[in-house]
Amino acid sequence: MKNCILLSLVTVLIFLVVSIMGCAPVKDENSPEGLTALAEGAFSSGDVSASLRYYSRAIEDFPDNPLYSSWQFGRGRSLLALDRLEEASEAALHSLRSAIDSHGKASAMLLLSQVKIEQGSFRNGIETLSNMQQDHLDRGESESAVELIRLTLEKVDMDYLTTEPSTGWTEVFFLLELENRYAAEGNTERAILTGMEIDRLFPEAHQRYGRPVFAIHEDGFVALILPLSGEGSTYAERVRSGVDLAFEMSSGLFISLPFLITFDCSGDSADIEEILNSLGPNPSCLAVIGPLTSRNAELAAPLAQRWSLPMITPAATSSELDDYGNYVHRLVVSQGDDAAAVAEYAVRNAGCRTLAIIHEFTSESVANAEQFSSVVQELGSEIVGMEGYESGSTDYKDQINAIKYQQPEGIFLPVNAWDAIQLAPQLRFYRVESQLFGTSGWDDEILLEQGGEYVEGAVFPVSFGSASMNPATARFSYFYERKYDSMPTMLAAQGYDTAEIILNAWKGSIPSRSSLENHLETLNIYFGATGMCTLGSVSIPRSAFPLVRVIDGEIVSIE
Repeated sequence: MKNCILLSLVTVLIFLVVSIMGCAPVKDENSPEGLTALAEGAFSSGDVSASLRYYSRAIEDFPDNPLYSSWQFGRGRSLLALDRLEEASEAALHSLRSAIDSHGKASAMLLLSQVKIEQGSFRNGIETLSNMQQDHLDRGESESAVELIRLTLEKVDMDYLTTEPSTGWTEVFFLLELENRYAAEGNTERAILTGMEIDRLFPEAHQRYGRPVFAIHEDGFVALILPLSGEGSTYAERVRSGVDLAFEMSSGLFISLPFLITFDCSGDSADIEEILNSLGPNPSCLAVIGPLTSRNAELAAPLAQRWSLPMITPAATSSELDDYGNYVHRLVVSQGDDAAAVAEYAVRNAGCRTLAIIHEFTSESVANAEQFSSVVQELGSEIVGMEGYESGSTDYKDQINAIKYQQPEGIFLPVNAWDAIQLAPQLRFYRVESQLFGTSGWDDEILLEQGGEYVEGAVFPVSFGSASMNPATARFSYFYERKYDSMPTMLAAQGYDTAEIILNAWKGSIPSRSSLENHLETLNIYFGATGMCTLGSVSIPRSAFPLVRVIDGEIVSIE
C-alpha cells in the first residue's frame, strides 16, 4: 500500500515538472526567450541594473529577432529608472521605429513622452502624448498615460494651454486643466464657460475626473451674446457697456443676482448656433441678451424657442422676430413722434419756410419723412422736394441736385449717423447751404468723430441724455458718465434697459426660465433709459423729445 502511494506521488511530481518545463520560459542566457524572462524577472524584482544587462545582451546577440522592439522598450524603461535619460530616449526611439504592431508603437510613444517630461521638456512630452493612440494601450498603460498628461499639464504656463489647443484624446485634459486654473484664479465666469464646453464635448468627464472646487452661483447666469471682435464690435461694445452698468448697479439692490457671462460670437452664424446649443440644455443659463443684429438674432431665435430659453435682443429691428414664439423678444424703443418734434422746431424755432427731405427707402425712414412733411405743412411751411435712395448707397448726387435749385432753407435727413456723415459733406460739395435736421438715428459718437464741420449746426432729437427730464434717463446718464467718463450712446441705453428688464425678475425669488418668461410676457410699457419702450412689435409714441444741436464740434442741449 505504501509503495502504491509513493509511486503515485512520484508520478504527480514528474507530471508537474514536465508541465512547468513545458509552460514556463527557460531562464538561460543563450536564447531570446531566456534572456527575455531573466530581464522581466529582474525588473519586476527591482534589480533594474540586471534587467538592463539582460535586455542589452538580447539586443546584441539577436538583433533580427521579432522581440527586438520589446527589448528596446524594456531597455529604455530600465534606463529611465536609472535616470540615464539620454540613453532612455534613444532606446524608446529605437523601440518606436522597430515596433511591428499598434500596441508596440503606442507603448514606445508613452515611454518616450515619460523620458521627455523627466528631462523637463514638458511641451515635447505633451505633444508626443497627444500624437499617441491611447486606445492602442492596455488598461494599465492607458491609466498611466492619463495620470501623466494631467500631472504634466499642471506644470505648463497658461499661455500654452490657451494658445496650443489640443485635439484627440488629450483635448479633455487641456479643458479640465483650464477649468481648474480659472477656478483657482477666482475667474468663476471663465471656469463655468470651460465647464460647459467640457459637458458638451465630453459628457462623462466631470463624473470621472471631478470638478474644481468653486462656488457655481446658485442664482444661475445670464448670457450676453455679442460680436465683440470683428465686424460690428464697435457697436457691440456700446451695448455691452450698458449691460455691464445695469448688472453693477443692481448688485447692491437685490439679495440674489445672476452672473453675467459674455460670449463673443464674432458675427459668425456657426458661433451663434454653437453657443445657443451649448446654453440651451444648461439649466443654470436663465436668459440671453443678444445677439446684436436682426440677421444674427434670427439665427438664434429658433434655438432659443427650442430650448425654452428667454432671449431679448436689444438692437435688432426686424419685426419677423416677433413671429418665432413666446421666448423670443426684441427691445422696441418708442420713436413715433421724433420726426414731428423736429418738424415743429424747424418751423417754429428755426423759422424755415421751405424744407426738403432726403430719406432712405426703408419703412422707418419713409415713415419719418412722411410725418415730418405732414407736420411741416400743417404748420404753414412748404416741402419743396422729397427724394429717396436705396440702402447701401454712398453717392447722393442725383438726390441733392433734385432739391438744390429749390433752395430749401432746411433739409431733413431721417437716416442713421453713418449715412448722415456721408450725406452732409456731399451737400456742402454741391453748394447746398441749408440748415440740417435729423432724427434720433444721428445720436451716435460717429457723427462728431467723422462728421466734423459738415454737421455743424445740425439739430436732431435724442431719446436719452443728461439733459432729459426722464428720471430713469438722467440716472442712467449720470452713472454711465461716472463709470466710463464718456457720454452714453443710444445702443448703451438699449443694452442697459434690456438688462434691467431681465434683472427686475430677481426682485422676488430666484426665477426659473418659465417664471422669467412669464415676467417678460406680462410687461406692458417699460420706462427706462431709452424712455418708453416695449418688448415686441408694439411701439408707444411720445409727444416730446429732447433736441440737441452740434455747436463747435460738441452736442449742446436745446432747452
